[in-house]
Amino acid sequence: MPDTVREVSGGAAPTRPPEMSTSGRTFRLVLYDGLASEAMGTLTTGVFLVGFAVQLGASNFAIGVLAAVPFAVQLLQLPAVILVERLRARRAICAWSSGIGRCFLLATATTPLLGSLAIPALIVFLALHLGLGAIGGCAWNSWMRDLVPTTEYGRFFGRRTAATTALATTLAVLGSVVIDGWRRHLPGDPALAYSALFALSASIGLFGVYLLAITPDRPMTPIERPLRLFELFAAPFRAPNFRRLIAFSSAWNFAVNLAAPFFTVYMLRTLGYSMTTVMGLTVVSQLSNLASLEPWGRLIDRFTNKAVLGVSAPLFLVCMLAWSLTGLPWMAPITLYLLIVVHALMGVSTAGIALASNNIAMKLSPSSQATAYLAANSIVAAACAAIAPVLGGLCADFFAAHQLTLAFTWTGVERTLTLQVMNFHALTFFFGIAVLIGLYSLHRLAFVEETGGGSDPLVLRQLLLEARKSVHNLSSAAGLLRVVRTPLLLLRPRTE
Repeated sequence: MPDTVREVSGGAAPTRPPEMSTSGRTFRLVLYDGLASEAMGTLTTGVFLVGFAVQLGASNFAIGVLAAVPFAVQLLQLPAVILVERLRARRAICAWSSGIGRCFLLATATTPLLGSLAIPALIVFLALHLGLGAIGGCAWNSWMRDLVPTTEYGRFFGRRTAATTALATTLAVLGSVVIDGWRRHLPGDPALAYSALFALSASIGLFGVYLLAITPDRPMTPIERPLRLFELFAAPFRAPNFRRLIAFSSAWNFAVNLAAPFFTVYMLRTLGYSMTTVMGLTVVSQLSNLASLEPWGRLIDRFTNKAVLGVSAPLFLVCMLAWSLTGLPWMAPITLYLLIVVHALMGVSTAGIALASNNIAMKLSPSSQATAYLAANSIVAAACAAIAPVLGGLCADFFAAHQLTLAFTWTGVERTLTLQVMNFHALTFFFGIAVLIGLYSLHRLAFVEETGGGSDPLVLRQLLLEARKSVHNLSSAAGLLRVVRTPLLLLRPRTE
């Protein structure tokens, strides 16, 4: 998502004594809920959501709004914090909000039957689904923090993330095969294939709610005085260094989400690729992302988060600029091969960006106010990420009628040869503009101060050498074997 935001879940009355450590049964329930939520999200977001919207006849603006919804609903975490603190029943809040939200996801499967109201209904149902999911996610995060012992946190959620990522990759391929198979055998209304996937995923999500309802809970720690929300959320903006970090995060998220939501649209509409091809490219990105998490983590530990961002973020911008090359006529025979390389490098770069940006936000947050600082950074970044695709959708028709070309012309006695080196048209305009805004965000990052390590030219040069070595290792047979083995190793039974 881009390098994209996904719903989290949670839910309902204690069944185990609060002094217990996380048991094998608890681990399995949280893991299975994670698998159910991931299956639901994989088949109803990203490429599948865009493909559904395209089949329903969505405009670029409507697609921009759909891309903005997951970020916009994160603002509901503010009232969700109040709800959790007042009711102090996290499992019940998670179970009810997630359950009702997933019923609205089931309703999205009926949108092809609504005619001209299909797109507005899809947007509304999706917003209700994700909005309620954001409320449940706020309670779930607090619930899991108390349920899982600190000493087990990394291993516990590391296994969960690896398992859900492996499942997401498998389901993405299977879902795309189903869509293309439906289109070949039942070409009359391909939107119904997406309806079937959405109905199936919603059913899996509702089973996840049942798993939440039987997962053990713990009482919340009593509070001594009521929350003062204004003071809590104003503190991050009064800290100059953290304010500079928020400026970087905001500009970066705006840049990425101005372009990323339209990658799938561009491949389906402009390049004419099948859903299987698009999903295959997405899987390439996911696998490279999964494989590069560990190398980037080692580089962060050795150097700094800021130094890693100084390598991974420019790499991502180069990949975005490469998208514009796909519009050049002479690139047509090798466009698919170029996109394979671009997706692989985007997966590598987004892994480094995600790790480093999250870590630097936690590192710069005071321990006593970490929740407020991290929430402020996330909410502002999410707001910018929500605005970007909407603006992109509004401007899409304007750019569709314009073209910017840079070419070299050689005039000889017998003929004239013209070679285009740059051709911005329609959606490729967004890719170029996003690169410019991304460069500005890196300028803002330069003013952020991070203690430890260093980011001077010598350190950056050494980091580049280490990063190149890590990427080289990932391309070897051993590196590919590690990608396959990691989810399986993490799913081995735990001793209780």
